[in-house]
Amino acid sequence: MTTLSSPAYIAFDNDNQGWQISSGAISSYSATGGNPGGYIIGTDNALGFWYFIASKEFVSETRKSYERNLGFDLEQSATDSQANADDVILTDGSTILTFDTAYNPKTTWTHYSIKLDEFSGWKKGKVKATKADMQTVLQNLTELRIRGEFRAGPDRGGLDNVAIY
Repeated sequence: MTTLSSPAYIAFDNDNQGWQISSGAISSYSATGGNPGGYIIGTDNALGFWYFIASKEFVSETRKSYERNLGFDLEQSATDSQANADDVILTDGSTILTFDTAYNPKTTWTHYSIKLDEFSGWKKGKVKATKADMQTVLQNLTELRIRGEFRAGPDRGGLDNVAIY
């Protein structure tokens, strides 16, 4: 993929582009090994889930993305001892919407594409998110998180090619 100037596409070819890692993991960047080029990495030595946290610029672009797709590539260091948790989290500071993908990433780059609408499996708590939920949270989005921890135990996870399309 070609790196675009828009913050709606993040290739991580030069640095982490403002993305962070939640507590519980150590953040790093590699200029090689991505899909292709650079990517960001989270490494942990403990139990508990950690997430890649979108930059403020990417969050701002995502506010205009109702009925569009969120795409990204993930990889993990090992696929034994897999654990389940919310894979993508959107919040406007008061309402939290979650999405659970159908499969965890492999030890090679795995692509995900998630429609940002009420028909794709987004949840508000334990119930299906409504059109109003999706529109309100997206329009007022304050944080977007993509899970990087899929294994119970020490591991490493990578993220590349995050896009709204």
